[in-house]
Amino acid sequence: MKPALPLPWHAVIWQQWMQQIEDDRFPHALLITGLPGLGKRTLARALAHFMLCEQPNAHHPCGHCHACQLLQSGFFPDLHLLEPEDEGKAIKVDQVREMNSLVQKSSQQGGYKVVLIWPAEALNINAANALLKTLEEPEPRTLFLLVSDQPSGLPATLRSRCQYSPVAPPSLAQGQAWLKPQLTEEQNPEVLLKAAGGRPLQALKLAAGEAEQLRYLLLQVLEALVRGADPVEQASKLKSIPLKHLLNYLQSWLADSLRMGLAGDTAVQDSRQLPLYRQLFQLLGARGLLQMEQKLQHTHQQLKANPNIELFLESLLITLTQEMGHE
Repeated sequence: MKPALPLPWHAVIWQQWMQQIEDDRFPHALLITGLPGLGKRTLARALAHFMLCEQPNAHHPCGHCHACQLLQSGFFPDLHLLEPEDEGKAIKVDQVREMNSLVQKSSQQGGYKVVLIWPAEALNINAANALLKTLEEPEPRTLFLLVSDQPSGLPATLRSRCQYSPVAPPSLAQGQAWLKPQLTEEQNPEVLLKAAGGRPLQALKLAAGEAEQLRYLLLQVLEALVRGADPVEQASKLKSIPLKHLLNYLQSWLADSLRMGLAGDTAVQDSRQLPLYRQLFQLLGARGLLQMEQKLQHTHQQLKANPNIELFLESLLITLTQEMGHE
């Protein structure tokens, strides 16, 4: 793990932290929040590396000291990562207890000990309670960095022990300036950034080849449904798209269709889909789009039950087809 640096739109929050450190009033626990795609983990790693660096330079890790060299090697005994053992699963109480025993020991490098917890909302109730006890009686020179897309998923008692640090999205110009060098000449940074809701890292994902293929596949299926194609047949084409991503695409496109219908073409976030939006608004109207979007919100909850993918997709597309007025 190389020493990380904050991203350009992190400048304000970074400066606040640096001032708190200089004033010797830095908290022992931060809750770093914000929408996905704003680089919260990058920011947390940057702070961790700054706190662990032996010779920080101009508010950034030096990159040359023994601590930075250890970080570059991917191993640092005083940096502890706490995350689910399997993606999408909970952080368990045994993991927190093991971490608690580690931070109670002296720092091996003689400086700070840093614990990075991601995603913090994955802590199950027992794990959260075990962490709470540690935060109530923190060890000296120990910093806890909790990173969360959904801070409401954490117990209020745990949130109250942390300094709340929300990460704001960049301005459109700042986001484009960061994104443009990482795109091909054919890709439009403004379009991608708007499609990603102003979140640069999410825009970069949208620009990736795999994401583009999934988007195009879903676009083809929806256009076929608009023309009255069989929803069961079309559902079989979408098995390669993770259900969560599929629902996110559909919800954003329905919302954009509503924006276009009520406020015009310039109001949409993803202008690449304008022809589809016009068709959807013509078929569903404002009320139909709102009703379908509400149904999709309810459908999101069904993902927690690990549904049969084939049946789930068929049911979803049949519902959408019925809303369009096709039988």
